[in-house]
Amino acid sequence: MSPDAMTTPSKDRLVHMLGINGQRVTYEQARALLDHPDPGVRLTLAARDDLEPEILYFLARDPDTTVRRAIATNQATPVKASLVLASDADGDVRTDLADRVGRLVPGLSQDQQTKAWRSVHQVLSLLARDQLPRVRRALAEALKTLPDAPHDIVFALAMDAETAVASPVLEFSPVLTDEDLQAVIQASPMTAQIAAISRRINVGEEVSNAIVGTGNVKAITALLMNASAQIREETLDAIIDAAPRQSTWHEPLVHRPMLNARAALRIAEFVADSLLQTLASRTDIDAETMAALGKIVREKLRRDDGKGLSPEDREAILHPEVLKLAEKQTEALAQSGKLTPQYVLNASAEGVTPLIVSALARLADLPTGAVAEVIRTASAKGMLAVAWAADFSAEDAAQLQLKVARVTPDAVIKPRAGGGFDSTEAELEWQLEMFKDIAEGKASPIG
Repeated sequence: MSPDAMTTPSKDRLVHMLGINGQRVTYEQARALLDHPDPGVRLTLAARDDLEPEILYFLARDPDTTVRRAIATNQATPVKASLVLASDADGDVRTDLADRVGRLVPGLSQDQQTKAWRSVHQVLSLLARDQLPRVRRALAEALKTLPDAPHDIVFALAMDAETAVASPVLEFSPVLTDEDLQAVIQASPMTAQIAAISRRINVGEEVSNAIVGTGNVKAITALLMNASAQIREETLDAIIDAAPRQSTWHEPLVHRPMLNARAALRIAEFVADSLLQTLASRTDIDAETMAALGKIVREKLRRDDGKGLSPEDREAILHPEVLKLAEKQTEALAQSGKLTPQYVLNASAEGVTPLIVSALARLADLPTGAVAEVIRTASAKGMLAVAWAADFSAEDAAQLQLKVARVTPDAVIKPRAGGGFDSTEAELEWQLEMFKDIAEGKASPIG
């Protein structure tokens, strides 16, 4: 009697066998249960790891989702079945598969000529491009610490627009190079992604420089808190230049390892008294610097007279030294063809940064200082003129006024009815010339 013609009592005996621990099921017996009307029977079959690959492959196309999920998590499932599951209509199936396939990578040779590796790579590629972020995230979590994960897959995940997908590999993956990380920083202005890079072990000097060049306050804070991050002296100087107006940087600066005397003395000028005491108690500071720190404390107390220092009127992100670093980043974007109005609009969702200021200046062919002055004064007319010069639409100009110049909603200059800038070219040109003169010191600052 063939398996297909097996009677119901015979099938019932096979079902009973499935529930007996250690009971082996032959190919013919398993094949006889593939079309069993009870999904629970097929699910029990799909969970076994002692079946022939052909049986598991067949179950990968089972109409019941729970059966296919069991196949997706089964360590014995063949790669051919995984290829089927990678295109499954159910997101849970693909998520389960991403987690399991990621665990398979360490056990495979990376020889691109082997069929097994090529097939697994094909599965990973499909999952890395999956439409559901949770599927891509499961894959990123599975691959994030593997030293032999395929570089192209990890890099694709690192460039993912979803923070939950990109962050795990950006923070942990040993596969990503410094060049990869700099490419991500150039392409993604999102805070969470850059902050994830800041938390990596042994961040290199060039990567640190690129992070600081974005002017992203949270990412720089994470970088300063990362004791293993390598920050060259001139990069740290740029951070210290802007630090008086960024209180979140004060404590990590005070605790930075291998802080030279000059940096310590500069930091002492603006940190709170409690942090100044912490700075002065460092064991790696020489006696001469300790004495100088004591003098700074005394002078600071005399100058403040207990009232505290007046806040600076410029935001740290508009500091000239920080903007210089951002200009290097902007140049790299321009050279790679990625510096576009759409890039700036995407970046503006994160708020104003030195990179946005520099990018707007480059697109509008204006001095960076002129754009910085527009933002410092929250000038609606000034930002409208910058957007016009940079070939943004009137609708985009309204968004830039809100998100970058921080103009209040009731003061935003909206597009004319039917579209277009609600200002003449002569008026816009006049605004640009005025802010250029202010930047060059030929006119008095506004406000």
